[in-house]
Amino acid sequence: MNRLRNYCTAVVLILTSMGANAQNGLGPHVRGSDDPLFIATEMLGRPTDTSITVNAAAKKNLEAYYEYGTKAGTYTGKTDIVLFQANAGVNVEISKLKPNTRYFYRMRYREPGTTVFSSRPEYSFMTQRTPGSTFTFVVSFDDHLDDNSDDATMKLTMQNIAAERPDFYLSVGDNFFTDKLNPVTGPAVEDRVQLLRSYYQLMNHSTSMFLTLGGHEGENPGRLNGTPNNLAVWGTQYRKKYIPNPEPNGFYTASGKPEPFMGLRQSNYAWTWGDALFIVLDPYWNKPVAPEIGSGDWGFSLGREQYEWMKKTLETSKAKYKFVFAHSLIGGQKLPSGGARGGIEGMKLLEMGGYNTDGTWGWDKARPGWSKPIHNVLADNKTTIFFKGHDHTYVKQELDGVIYQTGPQPSASNVELNDRARIYNYESGTVKGGTGYARVTVSPENVKVEYVETWLPAKETNTRKNRMIADSYTVKPR
Repeated sequence: MNRLRNYCTAVVLILTSMGANAQNGLGPHVRGSDDPLFIATEMLGRPTDTSITVNAAAKKNLEAYYEYGTKAGTYTGKTDIVLFQANAGVNVEISKLKPNTRYFYRMRYREPGTTVFSSRPEYSFMTQRTPGSTFTFVVSFDDHLDDNSDDATMKLTMQNIAAERPDFYLSVGDNFFTDKLNPVTGPAVEDRVQLLRSYYQLMNHSTSMFLTLGGHEGENPGRLNGTPNNLAVWGTQYRKKYIPNPEPNGFYTASGKPEPFMGLRQSNYAWTWGDALFIVLDPYWNKPVAPEIGSGDWGFSLGREQYEWMKKTLETSKAKYKFVFAHSLIGGQKLPSGGARGGIEGMKLLEMGGYNTDGTWGWDKARPGWSKPIHNVLADNKTTIFFKGHDHTYVKQELDGVIYQTGPQPSASNVELNDRARIYNYESGTVKGGTGYARVTVSPENVKVEYVETWLPAKETNTRKNRMIADSYTVKPR
């Protein structure tokens, strides 16, 4: 009887939570993929010239290793056998690899106490490209999976990306939407991370994942309470459990220090690949420190340490192309619909451009000792493209030689542009509705960016097809 009573109580709690989440815009969603033995199947991350990390999580205790080689079906190396404890995210590094090489790999696993290893499917990955190489990467924006998202569209987008066979994939934030949970609990946060992970693994078994943080990840120091039981800590812990973002190791650089209960947060990092430099920023964790102005409009900041790291990384890089990724502008126009909206129309404001929102110069007082606003740093160091999300719309703009590329939502159920761009104060550039992702091809001659749209079969027409190119442009080395 007690067991039945506990079961009924648990069901009531789950249903109550689902109802609350639906009211807060999350709603119920179907997993993108599932496996009888694994909570999370293979996800690649942290690729270098000689190594790569594979993340997975099993539903029960398993022993596993990875075998790999440069020819499909032929494996000349293998990792040590590792215990995958039930419900534990396990990172296994495959090392001693050759640069600029495609490898094929598969997982072998067995239950402890048994002798025969079973095999999972074969996948592949690339190690760091050498200068002069041509390669492709993909960027998605605002994955969400909220009430305005369609599960089938998100799944098809991930499958489309898999078909591209890019070297890696970057998602520029607002992925997990954990700040919308009601109530906010550790298990609920983990469930949201697992939900998005179930879509990413549709293609991240063969293309490395790089995650950028958005405001809806809830990883904000204002949520800390001195204990491990808060959204900022849970968000970081479960993100790190299932997604292996880089840490400084000689190949990757970063700013920041270990935080209580979280360690290194793996939220900003930089690396080179072929002829390109990549910098991922986190504008949500660091706060201004007196005498810097940290209130009102100037409260949004990269923080001095991250700013100096970004500036030095750009200044010292000899890469032909330079790409910077952040969920939103650091500053920009403040609108009732949310801060940091828009593109170059608000570029002169706050930390991006140095002006107060009333049009007066505020940089010297707000950021004393900082050399110049962020846009000036990007422009002076010949940044190629600044990729950002936040506004759920494809907008390509250019200012002082820097392209500001805003992207569409890959899971959007409403694909009509309507007046969304106007509401977010976009007044110029190439603006398009739809849903999909940006495919970026880097070659010695130029960078080609293509907006690839996602269309479910039921929504295809004579003029719109799945994987059609809605916009395209090229950029020469600066």
